[in-house]
Amino acid sequence: MSSDAVRKLFDSYSEVFNEALKGKPDLAALAALYEDSFIGAVPAGVMAGSKGKEFDEAMSAGFDRSRKIGTKSMSVQRVEVENIDPIHVMARVDWRATYETSTGEKQIDFTNVYLVRVIDNRATVFGWITGDEEAELKKHGIV
Repeated sequence: MSSDAVRKLFDSYSEVFNEALKGKPDLAALAALYEDSFIGAVPAGVMAGSKGKEFDEAMSAGFDRSRKIGTKSMSVQRVEVENIDPIHVMARVDWRATYETSTGEKQIDFTNVYLVRVIDNRATVFGWITGDEEAELKKHGIV
């Protein structure tokens, strides 16, 4: 299985996210990084969703909030890939978020785990697991 395809997926995700932070969200490019249906697990619970109008609205709202709290960029620091079977992997992605605060720039590192399908060397997300990002933002005085 190609870890290169998985790395390319998250580099693309970072590019799309950073363009959205500039006020230029490309929701079609973002949706192309996901399977038609997906699952997500966060401290508040587990959800299932699919691409479409709700997905676009949720992503737009997320980007708006990110800009509002001063997010300047998201960059991939490391991608660790563990094969599950011939077409599925678990990717542990270390991110670095940069925020503009009243006291200057602040960086926060965090890790998310993604479930990814790789078919014909093209990787797409079908699930993710995140920690308590809101608590982390509060801890660092971002929100």
